[in-house]
Amino acid sequence: MKIDSTNPVHVVVDMLYDFIDGTLACLNSEEAVYNSVKFINENPMRIAYVCDHHPANHCSFSEQGGIWPPHCIQGTHGGSIHNLYYTGLKNREAAPSPENMFLKGEDPKSEQYSGFEGIRKDGKTLFDYIGKPGTIDSPVVYVSGIATEFCINETVKDLLKAGYKVVLIKDALGYVSHNGHLETLKKLEEYNVTLI
Repeated sequence: MKIDSTNPVHVVVDMLYDFIDGTLACLNSEEAVYNSVKFINENPMRIAYVCDHHPANHCSFSEQGGIWPPHCIQGTHGGSIHNLYYTGLKNREAAPSPENMFLKGEDPKSEQYSGFEGIRKDGKTLFDYIGKPGTIDSPVVYVSGIATEFCINETVKDLLKAGYKVVLIKDALGYVSHNGHLETLKKLEEYNVTLI
């Protein structure tokens, strides 16, 4: 496929084991990982990895009064990016590293669904990494990840609010329910998100 940007960025959201085969395993998640990696290999561009990175006492967990089981706890396997992003990429520089990983949900008292709130270890934001929108060579942002109804939805909406053109890679999305996935995609299309 033709990439229609001079400076595209691919944002990979929450391709973490707890959302793939762990406490919050989602539908189509293994396929999403495979198709995301395939897209990266076929379309060289900058990659950003957004990751839930919760403390064990996070407010979203049921033990703390939240609605989710514990997930993506710092330092656990469940909070790790799927291994295919380390072993299956043709370009090693596209693999997760401190330069391109953005963490969210680290404050135990705050829920963060949107990857746009992710912060790199050095304090840089996803906005800093992607670059300024609204210019002639403004980057198009491609998005893959989990889950369509939650973190994908919120990330895409925040990217749109910031002024970016967003392209969703449909086959590279995991979701909680198929109907919820389709309904969310339909709503995002109404906001002028491109689906491929």
